[in-house]
Amino acid sequence: RAGWRGRPPPGMFLCCCPPQANGAIVERLEEEFGSGVPSLISYDPAVRSVTYVSDVEGQWDYFCNFVDHSKGLNFAVQVEAHMRRDAESLELELEDGWHFVYGGDACDKGSGTLRFLEALVSLKKRVPNRVHLLFGNGDINRLRWAQDLALSDLVAPKDVTVALWNTSGPFEFEPQDFESRREELAHLEGKFVPEIHDKDVMKSYMEGLKPGGLLREYLQLAQLCVMLGETLFVDGQVIALTQDEASTKTPEEKERAGLEIEDWAMRLNAWARTRLDDLDAKPAWEKLPDQIPKRKQPASGGEG
Repeated sequence: RAGWRGRPPPGMFLCCCPPQANGAIVERLEEEFGSGVPSLISYDPAVRSVTYVSDVEGQWDYFCNFVDHSKGLNFAVQVEAHMRRDAESLELELEDGWHFVYGGDACDKGSGTLRFLEALVSLKKRVPNRVHLLFGNGDINRLRWAQDLALSDLVAPKDVTVALWNTSGPFEFEPQDFESRREELAHLEGKFVPEIHDKDVMKSYMEGLKPGGLLREYLQLAQLCVMLGETLFVDGQVIALTQDEASTKTPEEKERAGLEIEDWAMRLNAWARTRLDDLDAKPAWEKLPDQIPKRKQPASGGEG
């Protein structure tokens, strides 16, 4: 649904913990993680108006249709979806009193990933307290691009204790994902699709991970979960990742650690942020395509 007022729609996780507990929870987190913790936390027991969408996956027309039906979110300039190419036409506006939650998985099945990320990042920077971006598993797994685009020089740092992205097997591009990015680059640059070469698409993927890149900025601004009113928003299922039960147990298991749901959510966000900070401190993508020596081509055998 594009938005609701009053009680949240059925199917959301409802929290029965009193809002008064929030102050004590923040104090405990500040002791453990420092005074920067509140910037990692979104918790507002008084929220009544939320507009929410998830799993856009680069499908720009789908997102524009959502905005057209949303009660709280609008484009600043009214033009056709395919005409939205520059920062002015991508600018979103959030109505007073409303919160916007994007539920994760922003990238790449459609040909609008770059525009979608730019619109979300810009809105979050302008309205930081009422815009909430969530990590999706697909967004986090994009951190593996640096390895999976056949750049053997880019090896994940060994001393980051818990990787946030999936390391159980190779992350493979769907052919359509690659072609969708090619189509979007052609659209944004006013070119024909065949004029966008494979190296241009690869460069676009890698640019997103550089400082200032749209994907990197999205990940820096996002969190794993957000509580608004009595509703917990999270992308999919949260599973235990380490032995630190205070930060990573599921809601069903939280009572074993003696945590209220707000405390669990805040610790989960703080844990995720420390993992991404570790990655920023030792990035796996220090060398990017334009800095890596070309591989030598194997010598062809001569005729006898």
